[in-house]
Amino acid sequence: MLWLVIISVLSSALSEYAENVEESGSVLRHVESRIVGGWTVNISDHPHQVSLQSWHRHSCGGSLISPNWILTAAHCLSGGVHRYSFRLGSALWAEGGTLVLATQVIPHPLYNSSTIDYDVGLIKLANHQEEVNNTIQYATLPPEDWTPTNGSIASVTGWGTPYYGGSLMDELQQVNVPIVSNEECEEYYKNESIVYGVYVTGRMLCAGFLDGSADVCNGDSGGPLIVDGYLTGVVSWSKFGGCASEGFPAVYTSVPSLLSWIKEQTGLN
Repeated sequence: MLWLVIISVLSSALSEYAENVEESGSVLRHVESRIVGGWTVNISDHPHQVSLQSWHRHSCGGSLISPNWILTAAHCLSGGVHRYSFRLGSALWAEGGTLVLATQVIPHPLYNSSTIDYDVGLIKLANHQEEVNNTIQYATLPPEDWTPTNGSIASVTGWGTPYYGGSLMDELQQVNVPIVSNEECEEYYKNESIVYGVYVTGRMLCAGFLDGSADVCNGDSGGPLIVDGYLTGVVSWSKFGGCASEGFPAVYTSVPSLLSWIKEQTGLN
């Protein structure tokens, strides 16, 4: 098996992948990330959901957390701010809602593309974005000392492909998955971690069905994991070689563990 960092590039956009690698100045690894076994939902069900678009094509998810800030994964921000636009308030990534630009993208300074640790990033919008009825709203950040209960149900949303090697979904998809404790998750990934040096750290949390019936994959990176109404995780990485791999829950960046950095950068209380 081979571990690669999620760069959230679709199989139909290999040329963009090469450009991202060239811009970053490093050889990036790839980890699969998409919605598998999900169902179509309205944007009113997830009004914080953002489509992060690179050169006008969906590449990652994100969450609107305030009038000026979007939270996503650091590995989604490999290029300059000029290449990105962000669609808010639509269940269709390609149309509807509001398309906004940004003035700044901020990957966490400790993000490591080899270990996939500290995989969180912020986007500062060019214009103040007010909430709009039920279509555009801010996600609720968790308390700093909050930890989701093992086995509690989390919702994940995105436009990722429904099977390995597939195409993006036109409409927003949701899947519900159980939280898996970090201790259990470390055991599931133990052999791969020893070989490839990618470990489940305190900046991560895990969720998923071990039978592989539902998961995230290509195109879902950076999107929200919601538990008890809180933006608890950011889609980050999983086992290489397909999506919804049996015996391997997906790994998310833990928002509570990095909340102090998020608040420091955004000024949110």
